[in-house]
Amino acid sequence: MRGVEVSWALTGWAVVVRVAGEVGAVDVAAVDAELRAVCAACEPGAVVVLDLLDVALPSAHGARLINRFVAGCARGRARVCLVVDTGGAAYRVLRVAGVSERVPVFAGVREARAAVDRVVSGR
Repeated sequence: MRGVEVSWALTGWAVVVRVAGEVGAVDVAAVDAELRAVCAACEPGAVVVLDLLDVALPSAHGARLINRFVAGCARGRARVCLVVDTGGAAYRVLRVAGVSERVPVFAGVREARAAVDRVVSGR
């Protein structure tokens, strides 16, 4: 995947997906295949944390890809949250694309886990 790496791990509390690099038009097909595999592996009710802290700047194609990923997970009844620098360019692109308005956004995976733990425990 020229310039982009996607990795994911099933933890005890979520599926954590990390994307690193610049998600541009040339990378979209490869990244899309990886993200579709994540959606397919998710059980209904799963929590998916999409960690974009290491994404420099997604292109418009990249933002649409992330939008499709969020929608695909929702169709499978998985809940998605984003981890992104809210002061960074990637967040601004995702905001314009409408992604960050549809899902919770956190500054780090640790913050996302704390929020999930609060929901699970009912606090």
